[in-house]
Amino acid sequence: MTLPRTFIPVLPFPNFKWKWACLQCTEGINDPVVLLGVLFRMRHLENENRGLRYSSPEFAEQMQELSRDLENSGVNVNIAGRTGERNLIRNSGQYWKALGLIPVQSHGVIELTSFGKRVADRDISQSEFAATTIQTFSLPNSAIQSSEECNAWQAHHLHLYPLRLLLEILRDIADESQKYITKDELIKIIIPLSSYPNATVEDYVNFIHWYREEPSLVNSWPNCCPSANDHRIAREFLLFLSNYGYLEAVHVPVDVTVHKVEQFKYNMALDDEIRSILSMPPGTSSIEIADAIHDSDVTSDIERIRVQANRRRPNQARFRRDILGHYERCIITNVTMPEVLEAAHIKPYKYHGEDTAANGFCLRMDIHQLFDAGHLRIAVNGEVHLSGRARQDYGALIPPRIFLPEFVNLDFVRWRWENYNGL
Repeated sequence: MTLPRTFIPVLPFPNFKWKWACLQCTEGINDPVVLLGVLFRMRHLENENRGLRYSSPEFAEQMQELSRDLENSGVNVNIAGRTGERNLIRNSGQYWKALGLIPVQSHGVIELTSFGKRVADRDISQSEFAATTIQTFSLPNSAIQSSEECNAWQAHHLHLYPLRLLLEILRDIADESQKYITKDELIKIIIPLSSYPNATVEDYVNFIHWYREEPSLVNSWPNCCPSANDHRIAREFLLFLSNYGYLEAVHVPVDVTVHKVEQFKYNMALDDEIRSILSMPPGTSSIEIADAIHDSDVTSDIERIRVQANRRRPNQARFRRDILGHYERCIITNVTMPEVLEAAHIKPYKYHGEDTAANGFCLRMDIHQLFDAGHLRIAVNGEVHLSGRARQDYGALIPPRIFLPEFVNLDFVRWRWENYNGL
């Protein structure tokens, strides 16, 4: 039975709320180039010297290098200043702990979980990592909540997968023009309603519709986000789904003034793929879920669709002409047919990569797909590395090393190698 319009949730215990990563959030950390960029550097240091600490000069140097890489990339996170005893992981380590990338109890030592190592080694692609997180990030969560909080959730039979729930709600909204969620709707409707264990996806959708018709409907509902920081933490859930392409953040005018509201719109282009992910049961083992997602090939469609969408830019045709004029052939396969050749950004356009030959490779269509999705990587010395999945089909076809032309900016190649793992 669906809940009536007059229903008012009653919080099961004081201070009921959703938590994402840490109490003092830094929203930019959720960007993949930061979250995974830090992880790649952790892995490098772990391989180099087991037992190294986050407070070490070596970790500080890696964070300073990452900070320099982010300076002209449109990502605003102060990483360089968060080193030494008050380092990034000491204050914000929950971002990596909550997602199962580093152990909950690290005692200040640089160490990755088995799942974290596979992500850092690019054995699990960025799309597979995101899909795995949707299926495994749950509340209560002992990595980011105290034992008292977790016990309170369990005592009231509360357990949910918030990222998965958000996608289920958006999929269930019938009108495509209404398939969005705002931060206020998350705070005022979805989080309070999630305290009622019998709420269905239909109930969430109904109350979102009713709230849009009559905002005063929820005036008597409990406030689960009393502070400004609570608002920022709640927005993290929407930011994660936006950063990995499941939602699209747009700012929509709501009146004749300059006031705009941020809407997180459901990405209809990925609807079939999202449905496939949601059809799989959630779980607690990141490795098992990641392997199931890998075997299902669902993320390959996500990667293909997102790559195609990213290439639809006003300057793409001019960029392609410039790249083909410099190369005339695929840098990996030596194919010369212009019908199958494309221009690939080395430093991605999303992170302010320039439309010049210095920042481009000429690649055959399928090779470009592998490159943009992170399944094919090129080192500064020209070495070509394939993911495990790509190696199965392309291992015998891809040369182990290529020659990089002099006009290519090797700093862009290094930037991508150290900070980026595809879409």
